[in-house]
Amino acid sequence: MRSHSAVSLAIGLLAACTTAPRLDTPPVSPRGANPVGFDASVRTETTDYDFHKENAPKAANAIARSADRTVDMLALSGGGAGGAYGAGVLVGLTGAGTRPRFEIVTGVSTGALIAPFAFLGSDWDSKLTEAYRGQATDGLMQSRGLGVLFDVGVFDGKPLRQLVERFVTDELVFAVAREAAYGRVLLVATTNLDREETVIWDMGAIARRGGKEARKLFQDVLVASASVPGVFPPVMINVEKDGKKYQEMHVDGGASTPFFVAPEAVLSMDTTSLNLRGANIYVVINGQSASAPRSTSNNTIDIAARSFTAVLNHMTRGAIDQTGDFAKINSMGFRYTGIPSDVQFGGSLAFDKANMAATFDYGVRCASRGQAWVTKEQAQQRTRAEDAALQPFVTADCPLPPRQ
Repeated sequence: MRSHSAVSLAIGLLAACTTAPRLDTPPVSPRGANPVGFDASVRTETTDYDFHKENAPKAANAIARSADRTVDMLALSGGGAGGAYGAGVLVGLTGAGTRPRFEIVTGVSTGALIAPFAFLGSDWDSKLTEAYRGQATDGLMQSRGLGVLFDVGVFDGKPLRQLVERFVTDELVFAVAREAAYGRVLLVATTNLDREETVIWDMGAIARRGGKEARKLFQDVLVASASVPGVFPPVMINVEKDGKKYQEMHVDGGASTPFFVAPEAVLSMDTTSLNLRGANIYVVINGQSASAPRSTSNNTIDIAARSFTAVLNHMTRGAIDQTGDFAKINSMGFRYTGIPSDVQFGGSLAFDKANMAATFDYGVRCASRGQAWVTKEQAQQRTRAEDAALQPFVTADCPLPPRQ
């Protein structure tokens, strides 16, 4: 009887897991339902051609009025703990005096968390260092234990939200709003699981709304973009349409795109009128876009993990090629950086202080010595033939981080 009761209890708990209450998803695209208290300008799906055709020229003209007459775009990829590398690169560029003032900054997943600091510039490097050198993230991965039966996500989502709330202050949101008023653009991607589509959020438009509601939505979007499905719980975004309330389930932007310099619709449209000639694109891969060869263990976990990594690596390399083609067609400069495949890297979930500090310091060293950015042509010349156009290079002057 006791064993039957235990089985019944387990079944009941599992059933509760799969039937967590939520409001219905809106039966329309994001252009039809808006976050409560906000208008349609704060977000759209990346494939919404009409929206981007209407707004891209206006945004491009505003951005083209940059102080130095050069438009610099920064795209920050996903990668979890690998974000320590991208954060270190930015700090290293500041130290070297070679950091551009980016008119456009986009972020996905951990890149979304870095993006506001990158957007606001070197004055915020101390906060970026505090967030990514290991102290703030050391307790990020807290297992739910039996709590996993009652909610979604293997790890507790509270530490991630607390991390975002700690750094996304009223001061930060106000600063983003101020820069957005000058025509600069900060975009973050999430994945709407209900529609299985990438959603692009205009964080500057959210910030300019002001008040507690703006800060709350700003935080929600960043948490959602960094919430890896199955690892952290999803974020429910409350929206409304014709006076009726709905909810959307949003997760890691990296579930649908590794990084982006422009929405898919913009990449596919005629961009000759967007004043992009002479602009520069910089892409930070927060991790590795290829893994060092090793034998895969004949067990479910390792097979699944390596299969997932393979998918992400190929998505990233495809996005690099697409971005390079977009830059070439529009006479734009293109450089990127990432952790080379032969560098010992703890992985996307290695948020402990030792790994984060080593990865952050490696990024600082490479950038401060002018060895972070490479073009596709340089990568083709300086990497093995099988890795052509995929990996940055390592030299003796940019030593590898210590093995953990």
